[in-house]
Amino acid sequence: MIAAWQSWSDRAGSPNRQIADALGAFGTNIAQVRRTGSALFSASGGQHPACGTVLHGWIDNRDALERELGLGDCSDAELYDAAVTRWGQQADSHIVGNYAAITLSESGAVRLSRSPWQAPPLHFAADTDRAVASTLLRALFAAGVPHDFDYDRVADQLAYDFREDDLAGWYRGIKTVPLGTVITLERGGISEHRWYDVANIAPTRSVSTEEAAETAFAFLRDAARLALHDNPHSALALSGGLDSPLVAAALTDELGSDARLDTITFRPDPAWADHTPSDICGDEWSKVQQIATHNPKLHPHMADPSIGGFSYMAREMLGAMQLFAPGLANMGPFHGVYAKAKEISAKTLLTANLGNQSFSAEGRWAYAEFARQGKWIELARLLANRAGDDRSLVRKALALSVLPNLPAGLRHAMRGIVHPDRKDMTAYLSLLSPQALQSQRSRARQRDTASEWDDQVHARSRLEAAEADHRAENGEGADVTLAFEQLYGIRTRDVTAYRPLIEYCISLPTEHFAWAGTHRLLARKMAKGRLPESIRTSADHGQHNIDWHLRIGRERAQLIAACHVMRDHPVLSNLLDLDRMEHLLANWPDRQSYDIDQDWPRMLGIPRAILAAQMIGMVEGRNDI
Repeated sequence: MIAAWQSWSDRAGSPNRQIADALGAFGTNIAQVRRTGSALFSASGGQHPACGTVLHGWIDNRDALERELGLGDCSDAELYDAAVTRWGQQADSHIVGNYAAITLSESGAVRLSRSPWQAPPLHFAADTDRAVASTLLRALFAAGVPHDFDYDRVADQLAYDFREDDLAGWYRGIKTVPLGTVITLERGGISEHRWYDVANIAPTRSVSTEEAAETAFAFLRDAARLALHDNPHSALALSGGLDSPLVAAALTDELGSDARLDTITFRPDPAWADHTPSDICGDEWSKVQQIATHNPKLHPHMADPSIGGFSYMAREMLGAMQLFAPGLANMGPFHGVYAKAKEISAKTLLTANLGNQSFSAEGRWAYAEFARQGKWIELARLLANRAGDDRSLVRKALALSVLPNLPAGLRHAMRGIVHPDRKDMTAYLSLLSPQALQSQRSRARQRDTASEWDDQVHARSRLEAAEADHRAENGEGADVTLAFEQLYGIRTRDVTAYRPLIEYCISLPTEHFAWAGTHRLLARKMAKGRLPESIRTSADHGQHNIDWHLRIGRERAQLIAACHVMRDHPVLSNLLDLDRMEHLLANWPDRQSYDIDQDWPRMLGIPRAILAAQMIGMVEGRNDI
């Protein structure tokens, strides 16, 4: 964890002790840097007294940077500091890694930056007297930044208006640094330099999918080698799909002949009964066993299946983050993975979270792209082989190929005709009250943002898909990961968050991802000979919270009681549609239906509303919600 404090005045004195206490659980070292009234803090081993930078995370291309900068063996913070000295605002474009960095310059300016695809969070506040920045919001509060919570931000999140490109944070006066961005804080104000743009990635042409697959796997092996070098005592979160099993193959290729790789897989609640549709895999353990049989270097472990549900350790996670992340509703089973990693003494949990954004992209944008290009035969093949979609070919073509290419207003009108009850999907899926949703939409129009559900379509091109993926990574996911690291004392590293791998995959044309009736074509080519054929060719989709109906059903009495408490709360009683929430809980179906109309308001709406209420209760010092 990192923090920086900078006074614009010449007088000494800073909230060093308070920030140190906020970070103290992580062994904070304090170093005075370059001038009176400025300080840097580090609790992740990423600060060096000889430089003006603290860095949380890692740099992957450090060997090349050391040669180019003429440096010997040095810390990542020193290396980053030297890069800033050499290249200034363009320094980050030369660096490959996953990091948040704070640099104090000789002039007194504070330079804040995050790597472009994944990075620890970085929050900051600045006024006429000083600037404070940290990966932890608690450090800002310890430095005296006002704890002025923005209740409207909760409504935005519940309305699926995630504002990924917005600097505004969860507290008035506190902002957050976007990915691929440099923020400079000076006495005169704030400047922003967004140096990373997915549209600048040059396309790769004239290679076969087989050649592309081997090149992509070579990049994946590079990422695996770097991850193992930096984290020798690691375990991999392993599913039964394509992403993490391919990461497992790359990791074991880089291991010594006698070494084994620990893997951890979560399973549904033991009382869960498997009634899933044929294309959904709810319990992936049997698939993981097949993968381990094929790759004997794997040592699979099972996470405790009793751990899960949206409310599991939710208060502890909210306390660590000091903000509300809707995605927290899906993270219950990962507590079992972290707990098992700690049990087997792993120091780092390796993941494959960005696999779907790189080599394992499904290629759904092909539906609209092939229609525009007149590739009718290939489009028909893809639509016919679309797993879990039993609509007629004509209806699938209209919904997935024609509709996305129409103007937004016409799309909205057509949806209302086909699904009149779901014409307003945001209102349907969210448990915001009608007045709260109306107010939220009024604010959204003023800042030119909107709910993701107001016009939900698949991307219409490879670039549009990549840009949407990049925007989505700017959410609160980094804060969730950091909270897990704090609670379990385990580092997290996404092997697939390797910029050369991601950018190579983005550079490839659509035909490498969806062609000849096959989705995820690139990943399937990469898996040839590396994974069992039953895994490589499977069209199943995993569902991490497959047991949501069972787990929420057990808590209905407590959740209804919480609704009664919220009716007396001045904010929550207006923010949430408590009548509807109680109705959904009281009229609980016997089993999950896998039907949007019955499942989604319960599966999506209830957990997010309850977690938002708990966040507000925590901010106000209440524990009765």
